[in-house]
Amino acid sequence: MKIGILYLNEIKYDELVWVIVKKGIDGEVIDTEISINSTSNQDTEKVVGLLKENGIDIAISMDFCPAISDACEKLGIKYVAWVYDAPQQALYNKQITNSCNHIFSFDRDQTGEALELGALDARHLPLGTNVYRNTSLVVDKEDEKRFACDVSFIGNMYVDDFYDKVYAQVSNNIQKELDDIMADAMGVWDGKSRIYGRLSPEATSELIEASGYRFYESNPFAMPVDRYLGTRILAIRLTELERKEIARRLSKYDFRLYTNTENFALEGVDVRPALSYDESLPKAYHLSKINLNITLHSITSGIPLRVFDIMGVGGFMLSNYQPEIEELFKIGRDIEVYRNIDELEDKVRYYLSHEEARSRIAINGYHTVSEKYSYDAGFEKIMRHIGLG
Repeated sequence: MKIGILYLNEIKYDELVWVIVKKGIDGEVIDTEISINSTSNQDTEKVVGLLKENGIDIAISMDFCPAISDACEKLGIKYVAWVYDAPQQALYNKQITNSCNHIFSFDRDQTGEALELGALDARHLPLGTNVYRNTSLVVDKEDEKRFACDVSFIGNMYVDDFYDKVYAQVSNNIQKELDDIMADAMGVWDGKSRIYGRLSPEATSELIEASGYRFYESNPFAMPVDRYLGTRILAIRLTELERKEIARRLSKYDFRLYTNTENFALEGVDVRPALSYDESLPKAYHLSKINLNITLHSITSGIPLRVFDIMGVGGFMLSNYQPEIEELFKIGRDIEVYRNIDELEDKVRYYLSHEEARSRIAINGYHTVSEKYSYDAGFEKIMRHIGLG
């Protein structure tokens, strides 16, 4: 049995490569050089050739790619996709029904949606941490000077004028409806969906026209209109507003914002460039007294990768509440959560002045993710499920 870890133009994620190398499994890393969203026959044939050339029996990618699925269907081999985005656009294609697919999603709600779309095998599987990279982390005095701080957030700021353009094109009544939804959802993470199922038929109709979204009722695999509008319009703007407000509120502390959003600046906030995933990022997580997670509202139940990356290097994790957190961790022992921005600031203030409690939670969180939610553990669950464990 030979495993192929397939890279895509948008995703060259090597965590599972560490697993197969450390376990001595016969495997190959293959850069397909195709887009994750590709459905073209040309790309399918390209992947068919790569899989044949390398003698691959099982193809694995992070996130689902329709062209890879079609290639595996043609060859009669298994295709494993471990999804870490929600909603992942590529799942809304007819290839989700291919018999070769074994789809594992970090978000339980998305898993259910995949099954409703016709996926024959879709299961919930939380993400993990790379125990091999974590144990090799070395932090020196220069790293401490560069990365040590009280609080940090590392992520995209989602600065986007799409919402403003759409907002300007809709009627006053629909603008008022959008304002009410945004006010209700802003800075609230209580486990309830605050953006989906909220738009009136009139708002939906106007927003479809203003956004240029093309929805065809004849296509049963298309992303539902409410899902698209909630994600592309509401969730993106909410995330921008929330992350800016949190940065402003925490700027009174030794707070750092690392982002890949180009030319981003916020008055009074220490904004720094994005960090390299494999080298600098783990050090910044380890050396921040408090690490923040601020989840997109489009992720309705699951726990983002950032949380596992932080806890896996012994960083203290203060996350917005997500329904699945209570399933995987014990709040107050492994991780801390906030349900609104006021509670976030209260807990930042508390844990900065209670070092022992903060350190205890960080250590417990490290042990929990290392023992239960490593990529080794996830890989073994996948292999058992597809009959090869």
